[in-house]
Amino acid sequence: MLAIILVLYAIFILSAALVSFFIVYHLVKYSINPHFSHLLVLVFTIVSAILLLSNLILFFSVDWNMIITNLIPNNFKAF
Repeated sequence: MLAIILVLYAIFILSAALVSFFIVYHLVKYSINPHFSHLLVLVFTIVSAILLLSNLILFFSVDWNMIITNLIPNNFKAF
C-alpha cells in the first residue's frame, strides 16, 4: 500500500514539474518585455523550487504506515 502512495506522489511531482515547464515556456515565449520575462522566470523558478522542496520534506515526514493501519480495517490488510 505504501508503494501505491509513493507512485501517486511521484505522478503528482512529475505533473507539477511538467506544468512548471509549460509556465516557464509561456513566460519566455509570449512576454511583452523580454528583460522582465527573465526576471519573472527567475522568481517563478525560485518560488516553485522552495514550494516543491517544502512539499517533499512534509510528505516524507508523515508516518504513512500508521495512517494506513488506522484507515484500513483489519480484514483488508492483505494489500
